[in-house]
Amino acid sequence: MIRSFRHLAIASSVAAFQVAVFNATAVLAQAGPQPADLVAQLATKATAFWDQFSAVTCTESVVQRKLEAGGKEIIRRKSDYDYLILLQLAGDELMVEESRILQGKAPKETDRALLSTNGFSTLLLIFHPLFQPSFDFSALPDGTLAGKPLWRLQFIYRDGRRSPSVLQLRSREYPIAWRGVAWIDPASSAIVRIEAQLKAPMEDVGLQSLASDVSYESVAMKGTPNVWLPKTAVVEAATKRQRWHNVHEFTHYRQFSVDTDSKVESPIGTKPDEGSKP
Repeated sequence: MIRSFRHLAIASSVAAFQVAVFNATAVLAQAGPQPADLVAQLATKATAFWDQFSAVTCTESVVQRKLEAGGKEIIRRKSDYDYLILLQLAGDELMVEESRILQGKAPKETDRALLSTNGFSTLLLIFHPLFQPSFDFSALPDGTLAGKPLWRLQFIYRDGRRSPSVLQLRSREYPIAWRGVAWIDPASSAIVRIEAQLKAPMEDVGLQSLASDVSYESVAMKGTPNVWLPKTAVVEAATKRQRWHNVHEFTHYRQFSVDTDSKVESPIGTKPDEGSKP
C-alpha cells in the first residue's frame, strides 16, 4: 500500500503486493515568477486545498484495467462511489482517510491482479509546507494546455528526505521518490495539472514504473467561491510481467456537512430541573 503523505493511502494491490495527486495572456506566461516565489505561492495553495477538499463530497468513477505487455486489455471493471476525504493535521504529520461508498450493486469478484489505486487526487500536497523541503524545484519553459499558456515547475525528490509517499509491503515501508512537473495557471497560481513518476525503478520490490497524471479544475458550488479541486487522476503501473491502467473521475461536487442532534437526559432518580452539584 502506498501511503502518501505518511498517512494517505494511495492504496493499490498489485498481484502479491500492494501499491498502497483562465484568462492569462502570453505575456503573463512568459514573465513567470522566480521558482522560489512560485513555490511559496504553491505552499499557500496546497494549504488552502487541505481545507477545501475536506469540506466537500463528490462522485468518483473508477475504471480499472489490466493490460498485456503490448497494451491489449485483459480485464476491465468500472465502479462508482460516493467519495469523501477526511484530512487532519497532527503535529508535523498529515493524516488522510478516504471514504468510498459503492453506488449500486457490488460487482462480482474478478482477478485479484486488478490494481486498486486510492489517494492520487491529493498529489498536489507535495507542495504543502511540510513536504516542500523534500524536493528540489526548478522552472521549465512555459507550456500550453488546451490552448492556454501555463507556467511549468519541475520537482525532484531529494534522496534521504522524508518522502510524501511510501510503498507498504509485508509490514515494511519503502519511500517513494517522485519526480514530475506541475502546470500552473498564471492568473490564479492554481495547479491545473501534475504529472509524476518514479525517480527510478523500485527493483527491490519489483515495481518498474509508477506514474500519475492528475488534473484539477475550478469548481463552483452554491454559497461558496470557486475552488480548484481534482477532476481526473490517471494511474499507470508496471512490474516485469504485468501492467495496469486506472482512471479516476471526480464529478458532482457538493458541500459536506454533518447534522448532529444532541439530547441530554437526567440521571435516573432525579427530576429534569435537578442539576448535579460540584
